[in-house]
Amino acid sequence: MCMDEIPPQYVIRFYGNTNYALECIALKQIAFIHVEKLNDPFDLILDFVTDFNDDYASLVDYVQKHHPTQLTLFKERLPEQNCKELIAGWSKLAKRRESLFVFSTCAVEEGNHPRNNLYMWGHYGNGHRGVAIEFNTTALAKLLIKQDNPYSKSPWWKMNYTKEIPKIKCEDIFEFEINSEPDPNNLESYGPKLKCVIDKRIRSKGEIWKNENEWRLVWENDETKLKIHRYELPDNAITAVYLGCHAAEKEQLRNDFVYETQRNFPSASVFRAKMRKGEYALDFEKIV
Repeated sequence: MCMDEIPPQYVIRFYGNTNYALECIALKQIAFIHVEKLNDPFDLILDFVTDFNDDYASLVDYVQKHHPTQLTLFKERLPEQNCKELIAGWSKLAKRRESLFVFSTCAVEEGNHPRNNLYMWGHYGNGHRGVAIEFNTTALAKLLIKQDNPYSKSPWWKMNYTKEIPKIKCEDIFEFEINSEPDPNNLESYGPKLKCVIDKRIRSKGEIWKNENEWRLVWENDETKLKIHRYELPDNAITAVYLGCHAAEKEQLRNDFVYETQRNFPSASVFRAKMRKGEYALDFEKIV
């Protein structure tokens, strides 16, 4: 069974545009974007592939080899004429994509703080001209978890990085047919193995993105046509603000971030990055 992983205590988001970062702090809001606006065209395309190439005979051969006593029941529940319908039916799950909005961040881990990542500053921080904001994951999760539902799942998704798109296997189909009563609106009804591969597909990205160590705050809403939605932040949501080494050179910009951070997130600290002499590294000086 796939289990949701516990998110880190803190995450960071890089802002190449300092105006967007300042708005986040000054307006006390984060912006969720619809998944169709993500910059990776392979990201969250819910096409499902199988390890039996959608071939019914191969599927039956697998069941005969591994579950011979249940072969007759399996063929009764999934006759050949229904197999293609089953596979086509998974496309209904792809409709879930239409209601997904994400706020993408990088995990803060012991010994691996994104603020030290020169690639992230260069790529997402606009060549060190941008800003990185550190968030408390518990505070952000409370924005989306239904407080009246003690069984609410965490809205944080850890992204997994793979060479190949996760495949639905023969065993997943076998369990699905023997034990489940599928409901396109309820992933839990698809059985643990099939649900697991569906979750992996939703949360997978190509290995090229691995160094981002991404965690997504996911908001599902099928009632809006907007592609960007803003959520209000509580006072404890932001824990630190890091000004890129080039951004920190601008006095007015430094003053603006200090003022808005102290006004709206009084417990947060503001740091300025500096290039470490003689090394490919950054040091961070606390301003407030």
